[in-house]
Amino acid sequence: MSNEATAFNQEQPSLSLVGKLLPLWIILAMAAGLLLGKFLPQVGKALEPGIPLGLFVMIYPAMTKLELGLVRRAVRDWKAAAIVIFFNYCFNPFLLYLFGWIFLRNHPDLWTGLVLLGVAPCIAMVLVWTDLARGNGPLGIVLMAWNSLIQIVTTPFFIWLILGTRVSVDIGLVAQSVLLYLGLPLLTGALSRRWMLQRKGQEWFEKKALPVLDDIQLVALTLTLVVMFALQGDVILERPELIWQMATPLVLFFFVLFFGVLMVSRKVGFCYADSATTSFHCTGRNFELAIAIALTAFASRPLVGVSTVIGPLIEVPLMLAIVYLARKSEWKLFGTNTAGLCQVQEARARQPQT
Repeated sequence: MSNEATAFNQEQPSLSLVGKLLPLWIILAMAAGLLLGKFLPQVGKALEPGIPLGLFVMIYPAMTKLELGLVRRAVRDWKAAAIVIFFNYCFNPFLLYLFGWIFLRNHPDLWTGLVLLGVAPCIAMVLVWTDLARGNGPLGIVLMAWNSLIQIVTTPFFIWLILGTRVSVDIGLVAQSVLLYLGLPLLTGALSRRWMLQRKGQEWFEKKALPVLDDIQLVALTLTLVVMFALQGDVILERPELIWQMATPLVLFFFVLFFGVLMVSRKVGFCYADSATTSFHCTGRNFELAIAIALTAFASRPLVGVSTVIGPLIEVPLMLAIVYLARKSEWKLFGTNTAGLCQVQEARARQPQT
């Protein structure tokens, strides 16, 4: 390994107090949300409009780290797109259906909700998981764009194929998600990055601005969790068995899928950052779309809607655990820290051949 690679590999970003204690904040946020939902449900309802704002604030710091030239280069990465398309649209819906058959076939409404969570990949929070895991941000933008377009066609097809129900996807809902969680953060992130680099310089941006933005991202994540759990605190505390019934197949799905795709990506020669990004874009679920379909197409079966709402309450802590495990496994699986090898490979690719 070259000295350049060694330097990258030994670089370890120092965590702030917010980052170091993130697991504690997450546990406290979930507990606070449940208590609010149980004893002060009106507070959760009043704060519900803040969820989109919280998601935006979570995604914005990741966008400030992007170089737009790298986004254009990531468009040419057809291997990552091929992996994501295969797993999201040829494998994932049937895997969740299988886990539902194993664990929930005696609970058809929960099984239906599980299938709804499986038919569409995430196009919002996945950018946060990618950033927290030190993934490839530009590649994540491209993969999110692919998923945003493809799921408009495939979601109704899979619901008809697996559940035998004809539904239509609200294209406006998907477009709104793409605008709010991709377009707007990308624009504001690019503009603020340019302003900070011009006014303060690269060193100030990396050493002063980015640590603060990272803390803002984690605080927004914690506060959004409080609101999400507050909205469903009464249901969860009154029927806690629903959590355990949905948790078993979802835990298996997220862990098997993420680390399975991570190993496939590693096998085809991806570095850690690209492998992690591809894996998150195969694993995250579009719970906003699942909830919307459950409340419209399955309005006569309220438990279907409840199951799709429980999905993200399980998914968010799970994905945070996967972020932690992915970062811990980087050295063992890829021989790098902080995605250093990807940077070395890109630097070498730009060097003239002699």
